[in-house]
Amino acid sequence: MKTVLTTTEFTLNPGEVTTLSVHAAQRLHIAEARGTDVWLTRENDSEDYWLRCGGSLLLRAGDEVVLSVDPRALHPVRLALIAEARRPALALADLPHLVYRSLRRLVRGTEWTPNQDRVTAS
Repeated sequence: MKTVLTTTEFTLNPGEVTTLSVHAAQRLHIAEARGTDVWLTRENDSEDYWLRCGGSLLLRAGDEVVLSVDPRALHPVRLALIAEARRPALALADLPHLVYRSLRRLVRGTEWTPNQDRVTAS
């Protein structure tokens, strides 16, 4: 399996509060905070989380999360949501299918159609 990471970055300004609905498991990473803490709470979780720059927290699928930045902060905070998508690695058995698809793309748009060759004698 090959792991592909999809990253979505966004910024929260001082005093800003936002809600995230998490549809697939993702990691929330504090990319840049300049000494400012980010407050996070989850629905159905009695814990509050305080994250600093470089900190991260795994968010589960179905989580409703509220994020907030201290209104006294001097700078905005940059956050990243990182999702993993696992894709199967290519194997030798995939080669015939890939060649077939490539040839179909090359042939598309021409007058030649596979299995409809006509041989004529002159």
